[in-house]
Amino acid sequence: MIRLATLFALTVLTSATWLPFAAADEAAKPSVDALVQATANADPTVRRKAIAALIASNPGPKVTIPLFTKLLEDSDPAVRLRVMNAIADAGSPAVPGLTEALKNDKAAFWACLILRELGPKAADAAPALANVLENGKGEIRREALLSLAAMPKAAEQYTDLIAKQLDDEQLQIAAVYTLGRIGKMPEDATQQLRANTRKKGMLSLVSVWALARSNPADKQMNQEAIQRLAAELSSPYPLVRAMASQGLVSLKAPPELLKQAIKSDLSMAEVPVVRNALNVLATMGPDAIELLTEALQHPSVQYDAVLIIGDMGPKGASATAALAKLIDGDNVRVANEAVVTLGKIGPDANAAVPQLAKALENGQGTIAHNSALTLGRIGPAAKAAQPALVKTMQNTKDASMRLLCAWALVHIDGDSEATQKEVSPVVAAAAKSDNPVLQKAASELLEKMKSSGK
Repeated sequence: MIRLATLFALTVLTSATWLPFAAADEAAKPSVDALVQATANADPTVRRKAIAALIASNPGPKVTIPLFTKLLEDSDPAVRLRVMNAIADAGSPAVPGLTEALKNDKAAFWACLILRELGPKAADAAPALANVLENGKGEIRREALLSLAAMPKAAEQYTDLIAKQLDDEQLQIAAVYTLGRIGKMPEDATQQLRANTRKKGMLSLVSVWALARSNPADKQMNQEAIQRLAAELSSPYPLVRAMASQGLVSLKAPPELLKQAIKSDLSMAEVPVVRNALNVLATMGPDAIELLTEALQHPSVQYDAVLIIGDMGPKGASATAALAKLIDGDNVRVANEAVVTLGKIGPDANAAVPQLAKALENGQGTIAHNSALTLGRIGPAAKAAQPALVKTMQNTKDASMRLLCAWALVHIDGDSEATQKEVSPVVAAAAKSDNPVLQKAASELLEKMKSSGK
C-alpha cells in the first residue's frame, strides 16, 4: 500500500542501477537541483531515473538535503507524496542518508517518516532516533518515538528513555504505543499504564492494549483487553475505531469480531477511515476476501484492495468477477493491477477470460502484455482466448508481445500440434533476437514445447 515516506538518502545510496540520466555526457547531465525537482514528476519513470542519476552523481548530503527540504516545504500534498514515495522505493540503502538527515532540524521530521515506513530495515538508525527523542524539539520527538515503534527489537534498549516520555502530555500516547510495540517496559512504566487504564479516552485504550502486548502469557489480561477494544469498535470517533481494530488484530482477536465494524467503515466516505479498514483487512488473510471485494467499489482504495487480494493468490478467487469489472474501468493503474492479480489467482480466475481477451486486443502498453501473461497463467481454462492470442501474435509489431502470446498459447494448449505449429516461427525468431531477455525466454519456451509435445 502507498504510505508516507521520505527522502534525503539519495546521496548515499549504493546501487548498481544506472538508468538513462546517468548515461549522459558530463556536459549534458542535469544539475543536482534539476534532478531533485524531477523526483516530484508525475511520471514514475522520470522519478526513478532522477533517483538513479542522483545515486550515481553522489553530490553529498550538504547539497541534497536543503534542496529536498525546500521542495517538500513548498510543494502541495500530491507532489510531496510523490517525492516521499519515490525515496521510499529506495529501501534500506537509504538509512545512512536518513540518519544524516536527522541532524538537520528542517529535514529531521521528513527523515523520521521514511524511517518509520522502513521499520526493522532501518534498525541502524535507532541510536540517532533515540538522540532526537532525548534532545530534539516539538513534534519531531513524537515522530522519533513512532519511528522507534516501527523497529521494536532495535528500540528495546531504549525502553527507559521511552518510559520517561510518559510524563509529557504531548508524547505520552506515542510513548505508550511504542512500549506496547516493543512488548517490554520498566516496572514503574507498568504501574503508570495500569493507572491509565482506569481512566477514559485514547490514553486509557492504548494503555490497555500495551499492557496486554507486554504480557502475552496473561490470558485474562489479554481477554479483558480484547473486550475493551471490541467495545470501542462502535465509537463515533474514527481515530478510536482505528486504534481498536488494529489493536485487536495485534492481539489476534477472532476475525469475526472485526468484520462488522470494518464493514461499516468501508461504507464511509472518509478516505482515512476506509484506508484503516483496509490495513486491518490486509492482516486477516482469506477471512477478509468478502470485505475486500466490497472495497473494490470505492475508487479511492481500489488499488490497495487489489494489491491485498493479489497477495492471497488462489485464495482470492472469489473476487474474480469484481476484479474483471475493473479491467474495463477508467483507472488504467487499477485495471493493470487487476489483470496482474487475476494471474496470481491462476486457473480459478477463468471467469475473467472474456475481459482479459478484450484487454489483450484493445489494451494499451502493459495492460495488453499482462493480459497475455495472465491468460497463460490461467492455463487450459483460458482456451476461449486462443483466437485473440493468435490474432495479436500475428498482427503486433512488438517482439516481446509476440513471444508473450506464444508463451500463453503453449501454457493453454501446448500439447496441441496446431498450437506448436502456430507459435514455432515466433519462438524461433525470438531465439535469434539480439535481445538477451527474449533469447532466454525463447529458450525456456522451447523446452516447455518439447516436454508438452511428448
